[in-house]
Parts: sequence; structure tokens; C-alpha cells
Amino acid sequence: MNFGYLILAIAFLLTAAAVIHQGWWWLLLWPAFSFALVAAGYLVLGTRVFGKTGQGTIAPLNRVLLFPYLFYLNGVWHVLRRLRSEPAVNQLSETLFISRRLFSDELPEQIEHVIDLTCEFNEPAKLRKRNYLSCPILDRGVPALHELQSWIPQIAALKGTILIHCAEGHGRTGLFTAALLIYQGHAESPDAALDYIQSRRPEVRLSGAQKRLLREFCDSG
Repeated sequence: MNFGYLILAIAFLLTAAAVIHQGWWWLLLWPAFSFALVAAGYLVLGTRVFGKTGQGTIAPLNRVLLFPYLFYLNGVWHVLRRLRSEPAVNQLSETLFISRRLFSDELPEQIEHVIDLTCEFNEPAKLRKRNYLSCPILDRGVPALHELQSWIPQIAALKGTILIHCAEGHGRTGLFTAALLIYQGHAESPDAALDYIQSRRPEVRLSGAQKRLLREFCDSG
């Protein structure tokens, strides 16, 4: 929610600059509209504002409307990728891997199933060619409890090696993987699940909302 208001404030500032300066500054209305749409996603509309399909790509119209925000987001992601020293992929067990968003050449060959938690990025074609499942969650956000309760049994029923990832492999990945470990009986509590995940990928951190949802999921089981 707070992130949504921050993005809305940026949209307002861009609009104000266009109105005040006019001329070429009117071009700022496109990024202003783009940021405002994303803010609406965080505050009201949810992940559908990005229009990500079950095939792992953002719908063409959404891509055009959101291009300024997506361009900014990709830039930030690439900077963070270069600044962080953590591995792209971490192995939790013989069949379970977690990661940040991967390039095609970073995908381990033994991965059979790819679980994509992003809603704001297109998934590389090589990852989509594996047994691919899109479970879109807003960055820094949480899905509805019923969505998590629907997704986790589907993942638990898969046979073979599984890769779970979001943009950075921290919040959404931590939430989803902890829920999976609890559902499968590999962890008795949210804290135990997170401790295990952080022992392999130390920078995994959940927001307050993500921790609350994980506790609700654990209690509902």
C-alpha cells in the first residue's frame, strides 16, 4: 500500500512538471500515466494492471501503456543485479531451487519446472519452455490467501526439480517457498521455514504483510 502511494506521488510530480513547464514537458504525461496505472494496481486493481498472461509475457497494450515504468524498473533491476554479490540461484534440496529473475543462460539444466512469481517482467523464452507456471504477485506485495492456498498444492504435486523465482529472489520467493515447505511438512512453523531458506539464501526477507499472510496460511492448514 505505501509503495502504491509512493508511485502515485511520482505520477503527480511528473504531471505537475508537465503542466507548469508545458512545451516538450508535456511528454512527461506518458510516464505520469504509466506510474499512475501501476499505483492503481497496488492500491486497487492488483496484478491485472500488468496484463501478464499465463504464458509468461505482458500483453502488448499493457507493455505500451506501462513502457516508461517498465523501462525504469528494468534499469533498477540491472543496477541491483550488478551491485549484489549473491548467487543467481540457490539450491534448497535435491529438487527445490530458488533464484532471482534469470537470464536464459543462467537456468540450470536440471530444472524441470519453473514457477514465476513476477507480474512486472516478461519471462525469458528458455524458462517458458520448461513446465512453466505463472503465479503473479505484485513486487513487495502479497497474493490473496485463497490464491496461495490454490497455488501451493499445485506446486507440491509436481514431480521433478522445481525453480521458484521472483525479481530478486527475496520477498515473494521467500513467502512462496516457506509456504511450500510448511505444506509439505518440511517445516513446522513460518520461522523454521524462513530460517532454513535464509541458511541457503541469506538476503531473503519478508515484509510485515508477507509474514502475516504466511502465518495465516500456516494456521489455515
